[in-house]
Amino acid sequence: MSEKKNITIWAKRTLSLLSIAYGGLLFFLTYTSLYYEVKITNMTSFVIMEVFLTLLFGAVMLYTRKQLITSVVGLLGLLLYLPVLILYYSKENLIFLIPLGIVTILIFFFSGAGEGLKTIIGTMYLLLYIICILAYYLYISIFSGHTIDVIKAQSVSNTQAYRCYVLDITDTSKGTTKVIVEPNNYDIVYSNITFVEKAYERIVYNVRQNNLDTQIEWTQNEQGEDILLVNNEIRFKSSDALKKEPAYNFFDKNDKKKRKLKFLK
Repeated sequence: MSEKKNITIWAKRTLSLLSIAYGGLLFFLTYTSLYYEVKITNMTSFVIMEVFLTLLFGAVMLYTRKQLITSVVGLLGLLLYLPVLILYYSKENLIFLIPLGIVTILIFFFSGAGEGLKTIIGTMYLLLYIICILAYYLYISIFSGHTIDVIKAQSVSNTQAYRCYVLDITDTSKGTTKVIVEPNNYDIVYSNITFVEKAYERIVYNVRQNNLDTQIEWTQNEQGEDILLVNNEIRFKSSDALKKEPAYNFFDKNDKKKRKLKFLK
């Protein structure tokens, strides 16, 4: 009987290591929520994967809930989930956020930590969620302005290194038409979900009027450079993004100044 009990204990300790993977997943999503937008590219495949992972992590962590590793991950999970919920929240992402949130909440309440500790931490998390959500949406409502942004056209350069899109912005005045260039190779791409980099936008065309017939076209010169033509006028060359001067080096992934938090955009 004692031997069977020891086997069960070691089985739980071993399985509790999967909690680290779940904590790593939450940490990864916390990071990407600051610097990336998320797009589900294959809904059927994503749902199947999500159901599998949700059941796997949920079952394992509930089974090992009294193990130290699972308890620690369970207590930290709601903290890591907060920026994911706020920054990725949209109707399209509910299928992504709800199962993750359910597992995170269940693991917190059923973890092996003491009830007093969970009560204190849970109260702190509740206040933190309320304050952060209110502060974020207050900022959005007051400072971000009320505009409607529509992508009218988009295109990828010949070398696949850059992409651009025409952004039509409607506001209370004339509106704005912008052409924005981004690197096309900084995204994190998986088979059914893509994390799209959002920290490197470069406005190359900006007119204070919307609903314009703006034509964009990628071409190349004799040196093999990507060149973007906006209404037959050169607005961007790939060499611009390769210069070392700070004024030009706006796509350098190692330049931490360009890694500014643009999650409030």
